[in-house]
Amino acid sequence: MKKICTQCSAAFNIDQDELKLYEKFQVPPEDLCFKCSHMGRLAFRNERVLYNRKCDLTGDSIVSIYSPDKPYKVYSAKAWYGDGWDGMDYGRDFDFNRPFFEQFKELQAEIPRLALINMKHENSDYCNMTVGNKNCYLVFGGDMNQDVQYGTLCMHNKDSIDIDISNKNELCYFMNDSHDCYGCQYVFDSKNCNNCYFISDCIGCDECILCTNLVKNKYCINNKQLSKEDYEKQKAEMLNGSRQRMREIFDMFLKLRETRKVKNYHGANTEDCTGDYLVNSKNCINSYNLDGCEDLRNVLFAVNSNDMFNCTYIGHGSEVTYNVMSGFTASHSNLCYFVFDSVNVDYSEQIISCDNVFGCNGIKHKKFCIFNKQYKEDEYYELRDRIIEHMKKTGEWGKFFPKEICCFAYNESTATHYFPLNKEQALEYGYKWKEKDPKEYQKSYIKVPDKVEDLDESIIDKVLACKDCGRNYKINKPEFNFYKRQNVPAPDQCSECRHAERLSMRNPVFLHDRNCVKCGIDVKTTYSPDRTEKVFCEPCYLKEVV
Repeated sequence: MKKICTQCSAAFNIDQDELKLYEKFQVPPEDLCFKCSHMGRLAFRNERVLYNRKCDLTGDSIVSIYSPDKPYKVYSAKAWYGDGWDGMDYGRDFDFNRPFFEQFKELQAEIPRLALINMKHENSDYCNMTVGNKNCYLVFGGDMNQDVQYGTLCMHNKDSIDIDISNKNELCYFMNDSHDCYGCQYVFDSKNCNNCYFISDCIGCDECILCTNLVKNKYCINNKQLSKEDYEKQKAEMLNGSRQRMREIFDMFLKLRETRKVKNYHGANTEDCTGDYLVNSKNCINSYNLDGCEDLRNVLFAVNSNDMFNCTYIGHGSEVTYNVMSGFTASHSNLCYFVFDSVNVDYSEQIISCDNVFGCNGIKHKKFCIFNKQYKEDEYYELRDRIIEHMKKTGEWGKFFPKEICCFAYNESTATHYFPLNKEQALEYGYKWKEKDPKEYQKSYIKVPDKVEDLDESIIDKVLACKDCGRNYKINKPEFNFYKRQNVPAPDQCSECRHAERLSMRNPVFLHDRNCVKCGIDVKTTYSPDRTEKVFCEPCYLKEVV
């Protein structure tokens, strides 16, 4: 089926397998292309833009993903999960003379919103979209970390800073897509490495600098084998604690990466999959950032989940879901945002431990509810079916929540990290835009020392200005201690610019047709044809590198 995207006007195709999935989930085919479909869901997720404001129930000062000028009631986690309010008090009847989304927006405007989605944490108040972190700061979408700062989608890490989509690392700094590493800095697409610096696509290496495509090597610099004595001498000169020297080596590293050998996709242990950054997954098509998944299609970021279609950021045991954004142990649920430990949920948001709810917002431990109103089981199913038929007549059924219901501006949302838009583009597509707060860009006359040896405690918690964007940032005490202990020059960039730099080193979520440089077989890859890396199919890559 050929279609034209109603947002960007791009032509796209819906194949027979996708048509069968639409029939399975009993919804009409989407009118949005892959990119615009994910953009619409990601716009509902503000992962990393935090504000100070008051809890609207207690008046306490809190940190929130909702700015003070947002027209919503916002509660701290303690207040939101507490007994001081009940989402069922906002229940109302459905009006069949009006569109569904219009009525849902009215319900949404009255329901208190959770300031941060930060569950089961300890001393990790400034984290969001997270579970089970301890002593963490500005970790977003990362779970079960300890003593980690400035991390994104990272799991089970310890005592590390500036790490994204990396798991089970310790004492590491500035890394992407790397796992089971110790004492490493500037590491990308690598695993099981110790005390390595500026490496990419390496496995099981120890004491290597400026290297790519190495397996179980030791004492290498620029992919050349050295004696232990020569290595340590050059290491001392290269890693001398100077930020300027570190930047020079990083620039050398970026050029080195451009000519490295790469597999057509990032990941391992996959079967019948297309996409990128795939691990331990089977039969996942056009999907990205998956671990332990099966039977997924058009999914962006999922963990330990099965049987999902057109979903974004979902995992930890989720299954049989369609068009869901931010689901955690969500089952048989469709067209929702932030569903946690629930089953049979449709067109709802902020749902915790519920079963069979439709069109609800902000309820916990409930069954058979529609628009936050309780029904008997048979009444629930009868009314639910009538509302679905009504939505089919209004043209709403099967569509994700419209932009008018989104609580965030586009440049506050996670969408901007995957699909960047400027203000004009965002407004043209119908998204909101938030202007910069000038208070975040105060002048700072404090200069961050170039060398670690010159870094002293006087800089802790002082207002600093990012050299790239001018935004203010601070260096806290645990961060300061890490830099001194690990001989890492203190950054002169804010954490957002550092994150953006790491993000730019990941491939975009678009597939291209290419050929393996060795055997010539057709491959799907996120490396565009104009890239300079040598792209191999998986069998040839394993022969060439491993």
